[in-house]
Amino acid sequence: MAAYRGGGGFPSRDALHARSSGTSTGFGNDQNQVSINMPESFDMDTEVEGLRSQVGRLKQVARAIGEENVLQQQTANSLEKVLDQASLAMKKGMRGVNRALQQSKSNHFMYLAVFCLAIFFALYLWARIYRFVKKIS
Repeated sequence: MAAYRGGGGFPSRDALHARSSGTSTGFGNDQNQVSINMPESFDMDTEVEGLRSQVGRLKQVARAIGEENVLQQQTANSLEKVLDQASLAMKKGMRGVNRALQQSKSNHFMYLAVFCLAIFFALYLWARIYRFVKKIS
């Protein structure tokens, strides 16, 4: 966009030129003048209209960004609620697990396992004896 041109060493566009006044009488008294040469085909009204349309598009983009921000906030809030509910459910589940662990320390599960094995063994012996008796008869 901006390129260095001859003049005073200032970057400028095609229509801007830096000119020094030629008077340098002391420290800090250098003065520069800028002249703007606009082409004849330049129309200020079309430039203003173009800028207005760009501002309108920027307003639409800003509105869209605002709407998206609102949607993301709603999503974040709903996720936070779900996370709170999941946390409460996890606490309830942990209480149940702790209760089961305390009960298991009292050998209830061991007695249950021994009982199940005894029933299985009794049924197995009954089946073997029944086959043996049937085979003899």
